[in-house]
Amino acid sequence: MDGIKERLLETAQALIQTRGYNGFSYRDIADKVGIRAASIHYHFPTKECLGAAVAAHYTDAFMAELDRARDRTKDPVELLRAYAGLFRRTLATKDRMCLCGMLAAEVAALPISVAAETKRFFQENLRWLTAVFADAAGDHGKASPSPIPEEQASHFLALLEGAMLVAKASGDIGAFDRTVRTELGRLQ
Repeated sequence: MDGIKERLLETAQALIQTRGYNGFSYRDIADKVGIRAASIHYHFPTKECLGAAVAAHYTDAFMAELDRARDRTKDPVELLRAYAGLFRRTLATKDRMCLCGMLAAEVAALPISVAAETKRFFQENLRWLTAVFADAAGDHGKASPSPIPEEQASHFLALLEGAMLVAKASGDIGAFDRTVRTELGRLQ
């Protein structure tokens, strides 16, 4: 990917993570990247194209991180700790939120392709988490009381997205940490 296109994606991602999809314009990106707004159209003809590309890039990078975590360990609790760590790292980066969590809050107003990429993020994350919880069910003493991995996956993802919101609203990243620590303690 060329340098300008990468910078456009990174800048749009940062703006969505802090302001939401409807909270930025091509002018905002152009000002931060140092190019004319019209130049963005060469790479991304519409804001919808840009938004879908950002969400796809984010999802692919997120899932690649999860694949690397699975390469390092097979322990379900350690995998969940690594998973939560991705959310925390995002929150600790200039008070950003999960990109697709921000997009999900606006899903009714998103263009179709951006909404579809947002949905893909959640589907892939739930698939990954379901596999982790299914593995945990076979690992004596480490499964939570709920026997249904899909329910556990949905609960854990919702818990992290919500913990991010509470931490951001309160200005206290410790709120996120306490929530994760409590949940992981319950799972051990």
